[in-house]
Amino acid sequence: MKFKHMDKKVVYKNDHFEISQEKLRLPGGKEVWWSFIEGVDAVGILALTDDNKVILVRQYRPAVQDFVLEIPAGLIEPGESPEETAYRELEEEAGYRAESMEKIYEYYSSPGISKSKTHIFLAKSLVKTKQSLDEDEFLEIIEASFEELQGLNLVDGKSILAIKHLEILGTPFLGEK
Repeated sequence: MKFKHMDKKVVYKNDHFEISQEKLRLPGGKEVWWSFIEGVDAVGILALTDDNKVILVRQYRPAVQDFVLEIPAGLIEPGESPEETAYRELEEEAGYRAESMEKIYEYYSSPGISKSKTHIFLAKSLVKTKQSLDEDEFLEIIEASFEELQGLNLVDGKSILAIKHLEILGTPFLGEK
């Protein structure tokens, strides 16, 4: 099966993403236009305190017009590695510095329309520092035990995946599986 990318037009662009339309020739020969979002890759940090609590941030997300509870996260800056971004975002958003940061997986956030990836890290041996929020960030920090997580209404995909990863696979840090 062969797809051929024939033409591409950028229809919108800003600092974080661009929307383009691409002309594709499908395996049967038909030509179609598809729309894509090309964005910046991101990180999510599953941060565990020494007493096995997960650090979450609660913030207003204008796109869904509601507050969302999620793991600390952010966009990868130009010239920065995913791991560097994870360390930076954890300290900026949550006010914690991790002594240990391990990448546990990466995934395409929405492969039907974008090639952007989210890289998920497990942060351990946390040291409390100070938040350093951007002027447009307003975050509440919540520390939740695994039992408390079960009662929370998590609707953010990266956060659900990261927490389920721990529930299913466990971690040597917790002395499980």
